[in-house]
Amino acid sequence: MKIAIVEDDDRTAADFANLVTAYGQQHDLTLQLTRFTDGLGLVDHYRPEFDVIYLDVQMAHMDGMTAAKRIRQQDRQVLIVFVTNYVQYAIDGYAVNALDFLLKPVTAFAFAEHFKKVAAKLAVADVPSLTLRIDGELVKLPINELTYIESNGHYLTVHTTNQDFSLIESLKNIEETLLPHHFFRCNNSYLVNLAQVTGIQDGDALVAGTPLRISRPRKKAFMQALTDYLGDELL
Repeated sequence: MKIAIVEDDDRTAADFANLVTAYGQQHDLTLQLTRFTDGLGLVDHYRPEFDVIYLDVQMAHMDGMTAAKRIRQQDRQVLIVFVTNYVQYAIDGYAVNALDFLLKPVTAFAFAEHFKKVAAKLAVADVPSLTLRIDGELVKLPINELTYIESNGHYLTVHTTNQDFSLIESLKNIEETLLPHHFFRCNNSYLVNLAQVTGIQDGDALVAGTPLRISRPRKKAFMQALTDYLGDELL
């Protein structure tokens, strides 16, 4: 688990890091900690690599709330936790979907109770996912919720069980990423999640209720891939 600690006071940062490390040792967790001295250091060249970010609210150069808003523009999935002396900031945290607030000084008991929320949230999120840049934001989509991906020129439409997303991307690139997760083309324009195929009817694959034409050149390979997938599922 990758954890970022954003705190401008060296002593406070060290004490909190020791608290997190001790908890990890007690519960046999491998935790990788990275410390930033202010919000600017975190958001500058930010990449969605952290599972949890612990943010002090009041810092020079860039405060924690501003940093959290900047992060949310790029990363909707990372867990954000504010560590502060001021409980009134909790209301502002709703704007950035903060998981929790910890009041300084953080005790071992308070952290242990808090980390139950972190573990539960990450357990739900610990499924294979596809990360795409959509409208300038990085969006992480659970692969098991993808139904099919549709190519139209330079644009792709990613269909999921909940909503659709459009982006500029190559279907070939997405296909290479999703191939190990049982995705297969039924024709040149559609990449199908075989787990979402509910039947074959009149030359179409029924994908989450949507009929998609199986092209003649791809029919044999597609049916073989579907048969192999269903066979593996029944084992």
